[in-house]
Amino acid sequence: MNRYNFLIYRILFSLLLILSCQIFAQDKAEVAIQKLDQDFPQEKVYLMLNKDNYAAGDNIWFKAFVFDAYSRSTISTTLFIELLDSNKKLIDKKLIPIYNSESEGNFVLPDDLKENNYYIRAYTTWMNNFSEDFQFIKPIAVYNPSSSEKLVHNTSSDWTASAYPESGTFVDGINTKVAVRLWSKSDLPMSWSGFVINKEKPDTHLSDFKGLDENVGIFSITPQKGKKYQLTVIDDKGKRQTTDLPDVSESGINFQVKSNINTIDYSLKSNNLAENSGYYKLIATIGNKLVYKAKIKKDNNGETFSIPTAQLINSVIQFTLFDEKENVLAQRLCFVQPQKLNIQKPVIENSSFNLQPKSINSFEIKSNTNIPDYMIAIYDASKSVNSENMLSTLWLTGDFIDYINNPSQYFADNRNTDALDALLISERWTRFSWQDIIAGKFPVIKNKPEPYLSYSIRITTNGKPVPNTGVNVMFEGEKAGSKLTTVMTDSNGDINLKNMSFDEPQKIYYQLKADNTDAVIIPKVSFVPLKKELPKTDFILVKRASNEVLSPEASKAVESSRFDKKLNEKITDIEEVKIKAARKETSTEKLNDELSSPMFQSPSETIFDFVNDKLLSSGSPDILLWLEGRVAGLQIKRDGADIDAFIRNKKADVYLDESKTDLEFLRGLSISNIAMIKVVRDDFFGGFGNSNGAILVYTRNNGNTTSDQDPKSITGLKFFTLKGYDKVEDFKNVNYSTTILKSTNDNRSNLYWNPKLKAQPNHPAKVEFYNNDTAKQYRIILIGLDEETGVPVFYDEKSH
Repeated sequence: MNRYNFLIYRILFSLLLILSCQIFAQDKAEVAIQKLDQDFPQEKVYLMLNKDNYAAGDNIWFKAFVFDAYSRSTISTTLFIELLDSNKKLIDKKLIPIYNSESEGNFVLPDDLKENNYYIRAYTTWMNNFSEDFQFIKPIAVYNPSSSEKLVHNTSSDWTASAYPESGTFVDGINTKVAVRLWSKSDLPMSWSGFVINKEKPDTHLSDFKGLDENVGIFSITPQKGKKYQLTVIDDKGKRQTTDLPDVSESGINFQVKSNINTIDYSLKSNNLAENSGYYKLIATIGNKLVYKAKIKKDNNGETFSIPTAQLINSVIQFTLFDEKENVLAQRLCFVQPQKLNIQKPVIENSSFNLQPKSINSFEIKSNTNIPDYMIAIYDASKSVNSENMLSTLWLTGDFIDYINNPSQYFADNRNTDALDALLISERWTRFSWQDIIAGKFPVIKNKPEPYLSYSIRITTNGKPVPNTGVNVMFEGEKAGSKLTTVMTDSNGDINLKNMSFDEPQKIYYQLKADNTDAVIIPKVSFVPLKKELPKTDFILVKRASNEVLSPEASKAVESSRFDKKLNEKITDIEEVKIKAARKETSTEKLNDELSSPMFQSPSETIFDFVNDKLLSSGSPDILLWLEGRVAGLQIKRDGADIDAFIRNKKADVYLDESKTDLEFLRGLSISNIAMIKVVRDDFFGGFGNSNGAILVYTRNNGNTTSDQDPKSITGLKFFTLKGYDKVEDFKNVNYSTTILKSTNDNRSNLYWNPKLKAQPNHPAKVEFYNNDTAKQYRIILIGLDEETGVPVFYDEKSH
């Protein structure tokens, strides 16, 4: 558990000591939310795309981050990405691995793809257990001048307004904040205002206000019983809409909240309650986590309580007020410390910016040992927008169903915290329902995530499975001729392959002494068709006139696409040498390839290289004593003469030079004879679905464990092929150091893209990029996550 996530678990204990109110004994609501937190974590996905708009034949590049509430997700290791048309028809799909909660990939759009709105959808297997409303779905415009129809902006000003009293109650005699929310299927007006009247006196304005942004405004009013109130909203074009405010309740409670830098202050205001004795229960949650609860006397009318925010994280916190029978009386969402966002901002230094056409530019990112890599994108500042980013997905839109226009504005340097508060007054938390979970109605888990790629291979003879039978298996990948291994099928006749990560088709040979053998591949992961309707966009399709001039958006997208095609054909990538150098195997990776066959390699392995790291040989000469304390989750348990290894409290297998053995056999093995030790925390290819993890020891006289025998020379061998993950193409960044393409018109919006720039310890990371023909300012975006704390790493600024 990283420190950032650990803080959430400390919150409840710390806060309960601070508040002077009496605390309830644990009750149904507390039990329910703890079960929800323990058994039903909630993932969300953010995808950053390299451009806003595309043309047919373009490449769509994306970088993905997967979160569990407000921290890195450790739940899923495979991401499903789909490209859908406006009728939900699947155009393309990608299966990509998730490493340390991050992933990247690309789509190649067909040259004949019709101009239209398309959608990118991203989800994990675990997310399919919950509502599709929380999956990532982003509309994109794709232009094609050859299409008979074209995309145009929907200029309709068809918007509506709704009013939302704070905490959902509108009670006689209680001064109440009311959020006003605008809704539209097209663009919202950027400037608007409103007023409130008593219907009996329509010429008297009780409150006048202006919109805080395009989404929300706010006003305050003290309603009176028997009065009818009406809201009127007017936009900058003169369009007017009128809507009634909720009916005034003669009695009730209003829960009022103010989120400050150091505290969240709240108070309960009530009027005309029939029973003023007894207590209310207040529960606060962040995601599925219970972070605060208090028992409050009903006669504490108007008293203000404060919750210190020092140990809270930036997040949406939900307050729920219950009566003594655990009926929900009021709810309120607010953001924790909106004035002070906990973000790590990378330090840019030694910058050299030249705005001349096609000029080279560079800067360095100051070394930070907690940030191993960065996602970097650089744009022509005049051609990029800033509607959504990693922060807005992590802290806002990833947890809400309703469309929020330009959500990134709520976390920008010039953000309006009152606007974010008004927005959250108008929102509801729908990740769970208190009524459902208190009644014991929890999600049904039908989809359990597998570690990376997992398959069941059903071996048959004459069409019938062969259960509990030994099958000789040999792997053929990049290194052909791995050694033959005997594997037992299970009671269904299956060989189970787990924890596999590869992006080239893998051929696996098998041998069984029987007639008419065959292998049926049963993947453990699969794409799931979308059921819900796709969101509306700002574009509509209309007929294209002959010889019609392209719109500015279409022209830029098409010209950029043409340039990219020429680039792919002729230019040498400025990063090509660096990429190849980065991909050059380290000495440890080379040793692993030399000693370890493909069947015994895993994405979840930890490698100890005794050949190249001389310091590892220091300490105890006994290998068992050496292992203890060096591998997280590994325990060596002794019971008299018996000795076993456990990883995460599950017994681990032990291999010596890839032959299975007993841990006892390693007792007399000296550290000086060891070349490499690998600890695998999950099942792996060579475990064939029967391993809970393994310790693999390689001796110095082992040499290469693979044989040179050609599989074709072994009689009776058949094979099956596993496709694996989709391979990611390398993004080509422009290099004008040669004369190639210098005479070509360059109107790129995306000047540089690197989904994973590796940072070297104690050395700055250098970035070089070339300008287009017109950019007069650069927009530089760097994003990532702090390895130790999980705090977002975020930089989004324009060059000076």
